[in-house]
Amino acid sequence: MPIDPALQPLLPFGHPPKVIEDPELFRAQMNQNNDDAFDTFGRPGPSVAERRVLNIDSAGESVRAILYRPATAGPHPVHIFLHGGGWVINSAFSKDSEAVSRHRSVHADCIVMSVDYRKAPENPFPAPVQDVLSVINWVNDNSAEIGALPGAITVGGQSSGANIAAGATLLLRDQGRDDIAHQLLEVPVLDLTHSRPREEGDELPLSMTDVRTFCALYLGDSGKADDPMASPLLAADFAGLPPAYIAVAEYDVLRGDGEWYAQRLGDAGVPVELYLGEGHVHMSPSMTGLLASARAWQEASTAALRTANSRLRETNW
Repeated sequence: MPIDPALQPLLPFGHPPKVIEDPELFRAQMNQNNDDAFDTFGRPGPSVAERRVLNIDSAGESVRAILYRPATAGPHPVHIFLHGGGWVINSAFSKDSEAVSRHRSVHADCIVMSVDYRKAPENPFPAPVQDVLSVINWVNDNSAEIGALPGAITVGGQSSGANIAAGATLLLRDQGRDDIAHQLLEVPVLDLTHSRPREEGDELPLSMTDVRTFCALYLGDSGKADDPMASPLLAADFAGLPPAYIAVAEYDVLRGDGEWYAQRLGDAGVPVELYLGEGHVHMSPSMTGLLASARAWQEASTAALRTANSRLRETNW
């Protein structure tokens, strides 16, 4: 189908500069712009029983995470949520991140830990992946205090957050750990080498020029674009990874990343569900106040998480 007609008057979206001279200023401006856009096009999440900001040690640095708890009786599965923003912008405190976290906590009946992972270029790869592992370790160590169901952690991310989620999941698998029981990846970027064919998408809100700019900022001088923690699509082996729900947008230069990842997981015998958001561009799934299709996307993702949580209760309670 064509791009959602309700999006047409908004196109084309603005693109970031190819060179970001002042990351801190750029981040502040973009975060405010994104919050303003969410006020216009988004839909706030529901009330929760508890919202608590935590400071968690990660490799000697303090990383904030926001805990959301539903009003239902526990113990609850825990969902680790990682926001998008090209590893550079947005935060766990962004209005769209708050809305997603609240919605999943209430409607998927789980504790959500929204991680304000360290941002590039000041904190390049693999710092955000390390932050996720630190939060998972903290949840394991504090499960009784927060009312978490032991052995029932899922991870979810959007765009660059999905990249971090998939990278952390691979790393834990390679370490012989099975902490993550399910992964929910939305509009993921999964190959930072750009070795697979993608459309340039200059007419789309997210172009390959934008992708290359943000990837370079995330990778810094590491030269590790081919590390599976940075490019999960390049992992040699997908066996033993947890089940996945992957959502891609029809008009997104990164659509192939999610589709290829779903195929590789399926080929390895990993249960996977692939959702195609028809008429969507990369950023539009968050426009739940404007687009009925964005609300349908949100409900489908939440339903997948709710199903995963129900199975975890059956096996871990």
